[in-house]
Amino acid sequence: MSICLQVVPSEAQKAIVFLKENGLFDGNLKPAHAAGAVFFPLARRPSQAQAKKLKSLAPSAKTVQWKLERLHVRPRSLEEALERKLSPAERKALIGSFDTVGSLAVIEVPDALKKKAGLIGRALLEVNAALESVYQIASAHKGKFRVQKISWLAGKKQKRAHYKEASCEFVVDLDKVFFSPRLSGERLRIAQLIQPGEVVGAFFAGVGPFPILFARHSPMAKAYAVELNPTAVKNLKENIRLNHVEDRVEPILGDVNKVVPKRLRGLCDRVVMPLPHGGEDFLEAAFLALKPAGGFIHFYQFTDKQNPLAEPLRRVEAVARKFGRSVEVRAWRVVRSFSPVKVQVVLDVEVRAKPNNLGKNK
Repeated sequence: MSICLQVVPSEAQKAIVFLKENGLFDGNLKPAHAAGAVFFPLARRPSQAQAKKLKSLAPSAKTVQWKLERLHVRPRSLEEALERKLSPAERKALIGSFDTVGSLAVIEVPDALKKKAGLIGRALLEVNAALESVYQIASAHKGKFRVQKISWLAGKKQKRAHYKEASCEFVVDLDKVFFSPRLSGERLRIAQLIQPGEVVGAFFAGVGPFPILFARHSPMAKAYAVELNPTAVKNLKENIRLNHVEDRVEPILGDVNKVVPKRLRGLCDRVVMPLPHGGEDFLEAAFLALKPAGGFIHFYQFTDKQNPLAEPLRRVEAVARKFGRSVEVRAWRVVRSFSPVKVQVVLDVEVRAKPNNLGKNK
């Protein structure tokens, strides 16, 4: 039995507003309707002054005992869900942040909690009603396709995610392609910089979030989406059809350094190159893809946290000298932290032809 406030139905609205405003309503129990009355669960008995005020609002109000059904209240966080299931030391080791791709979550489980991984996965499903599956990171990004292995922890066993971003839809075979939802802000930011009629080189296109979002949210003419991973290109082609941008995004399977000299030399007004590691090895291809008059390169690199601009700028300027171009960093920003000493930055670089080189492109 639970302590309740009993009122007639006509007074129920005034009564519950008062109870909630004064912290008297117990949200863990479900109100009941029975015997011509409404029973509201009380977190504690009203004070004398509160009882007097209740009587003025709801003359039928009285405190009684009644059997009420307990509600299932979702924990507000993963830490709260595991508060009584992990020791203080285990809770300290818990990594509360995670990536969500559609209804699928990918979490990092520290070595100290490997035996509790399934418990953590089930707790995350309890916290987030929108999730259907939880996987843990099983390897670092590795191999020429930078794929990260994941292993199932809880919920449905499905590694194909259906992801939505900025009114665009994507299918992602997570264990076979590289994909990061963490660059969603970057995709919209660059889309807003694209000018009418621009041709964009989308290097390392993956499943297509950059070029497809550009097609939906910018006035560009066309994007060439270059990707080395055949599975990612299959997802890319499916996503191009799914978002109805077949006329503006062209998928190209291949290595950027081989594709650009044969197909994209001097075609682009803008090049985006969000490779997680090793983008500097493709800077020459980016310069080669730009039109003779110049354009923009969005260059991403992991670099030193203390002096984040120095190394990527040095690399850009070295390639510019080789191509006889002048460059200006129009903007730069830290995209995200990678480790205590490393961050990922992006440089928005304007590339211009020097007067005596106008019309030439190596």
